[in-house]
Amino acid sequence: MRARRRLMVLGNYALQRGWNPAALTGWFHANFVDGYDWVMVPNVVGMSQHADGGLMATKPYAGGGAYINRMSDYCGDCAYRPTVRLGPQACPFTAGYWAFIDRHATRFAANPRMARQVKGAARLADLAQVAEQERQRGAEPP
Repeated sequence: MRARRRLMVLGNYALQRGWNPAALTGWFHANFVDGYDWVMVPNVVGMSQHADGGLMATKPYAGGGAYINRMSDYCGDCAYRPTVRLGPQACPFTAGYWAFIDRHATRFAANPRMARQVKGAARLADLAQVAEQERQRGAEPP
């Protein structure tokens, strides 16, 4: 469960917000009892942060609130709604996901495993507002 939380929640948020992969890896080393290099480097740098240029994973391990809600029980008591992108109930993971896709659309459009997400983002009528909301929300945890 702990490893899933690291990648699906903490790593996902860091990826969406553009945190420094080396600093994040160091943070995981310092805060998790199993934070060994052989675990953290491939999991954080390769999978979670896609910082190895796609050598380990062919696409970034990014997901929105609906994915987290479907794959875990983390959303139950949360004040945010996993399906909401804009406004005070906008899930930072959902809105952050679409802002992340938008920010990297040019690069992701050339990735066969990400092109569909880029096309989906382009169909969102509120994408510009979502991206601006997330820019204002910043990189700090909600």
